[in-house]
Amino acid sequence: MIKVFLVDDHKMFKEGLKNLIEKEKNIQVVGEAENGIDAFEKIKLLKPDVAIVDISLPGINGIELTKKLKKTLPETEVLILSMHSDAYFAVNAFKNGARGYILKEDSFNLLIDTIKDVANGNIAVSPSISDFILGKTGYNQEKSSNVTEGDKLLTEREIEVLQMIAEGYTNTQIAEKLFISSGTVDTHRKNIMKKLNIHNVSGLVKYAIKHKIIIL
Repeated sequence: MIKVFLVDDHKMFKEGLKNLIEKEKNIQVVGEAENGIDAFEKIKLLKPDVAIVDISLPGINGIELTKKLKKTLPETEVLILSMHSDAYFAVNAFKNGARGYILKEDSFNLLIDTIKDVANGNIAVSPSISDFILGKTGYNQEKSSNVTEGDKLLTEREIEVLQMIAEGYTNTQIAEKLFISSGTVDTHRKNIMKKLNIHNVSGLVKYAIKHKIIIL
């Protein structure tokens, strides 16, 4: 029996997915969460075989959650199930320990096959972005168009800070949630603004919405 944990902040989508998965033989949904922080704590307790994780999550995003999970629970494989078809997100997911990356627009049968593949330790990628991941189209991470400006890629931490800025958190609140100093948050904020050539919070919010770092 493959034990699966679901992480998605869209409750209706998550419940529908749960109902479909539970009709499959040998796959059991053992838990669910709607934000990254809650998911991390529950997954540590339940120790599922596969965590199915969305990227755009409140608290900590799916990439950062993946990174934390692989450090804490290397035996739990992470499958990213996302609406983001840009190869940048998939590359970052795999760099941070994800075992699979498929899209919400992919078929349910593909999801089930991918869950099984990931549980068995195999790498799985959505067919629509596999060419990018395999380098067949000349994809260059430094020139990803969705989350770069001036050929300078935001780091995972900068994306996380940008997400929280766009969600309205103050420097102090971000520092508390990420267990870093307010000064470090301010440094990240300045670096983000410099890389993106955006010099006010409203501009950062618009950027985060446009590139789906946050979902309204």
